[in-house]
Amino acid sequence: MNNNDYKEVLFYAASIFNERMGTEFSEDNLVLRCFQTENQHESFEQFCQQYFPDRLTDRYKEDGYFDFHASAFVGKGDGVDGILLRTDIARHPAVLKHILLHELAHIFCTRNELDGDNFYERYCMDDTISHEEDGIINAGYAIWRELAAELIAFEMDDNCDMIPLRRKKDLLSYYEGELLTGNGKMGVSMILCEAMTSAEGEASMTWDAAKSKFARFKPFDDPLYMDLLGLVFTHVRECFIEIDRDFIYEIGVLYLSIAAQAMIASLKNRFQEE
Repeated sequence: MNNNDYKEVLFYAASIFNERMGTEFSEDNLVLRCFQTENQHESFEQFCQQYFPDRLTDRYKEDGYFDFHASAFVGKGDGVDGILLRTDIARHPAVLKHILLHELAHIFCTRNELDGDNFYERYCMDDTISHEEDGIINAGYAIWRELAAELIAFEMDDNCDMIPLRRKKDLLSYYEGELLTGNGKMGVSMILCEAMTSAEGEASMTWDAAKSKFARFKPFDDPLYMDLLGLVFTHVRECFIEIDRDFIYEIGVLYLSIAAQAMIASLKNRFQEE
């Protein structure tokens, strides 16, 4: 595929968004930049210099920064939005479309989750009461933003199927294991997503109707996971993507409790083995 092919897929995904979400993505307000590992720094710099100069302060020269398939960029005010897309990975067209739907969802959420304001810039930029509180907010928002974007992408993508939780046991176990690999926030976000997009989750309109269905499966036999799932499940049903600081803070508190619990259990197992 060449750059024009990738652009065509992007605007096909954007047309789906426009039709179902009432957005107005177009070539006038949405830009795409393709990159590969060999030119990632140069591509990032050129993209930001032209459209997103504030992002030049990102730590993009650090190892691991470009460990993504695609990344969404949200413009200031009425400025253009954009997507930086890695193209040195072979993908099925359906996978590419889903990736782009996910990034469009990030843009949509950022522009609509806080009455037009940017939650990350307001609450996640080291200006809270304490470093501890700042860490909780950042953790909570990292989990929520990936969950919200993937939930929207799932609903926009006709290739996604509702699968019963009993067929997701291995996947849920894998994501739970991510708590001990340094990728815990993404792991927990995906656990929540797999539950909410399951056959059980999609069929339940209220938490009272859903919780007994979830409780039969790990890790939702753990009260902390159940409390976190109940929190986001209810919020999505009642508020969709609109968020406030207290909601994100509560996600952060529950996540850190889950992470601490997993670390303690791991240490206990290690000591027992010794």
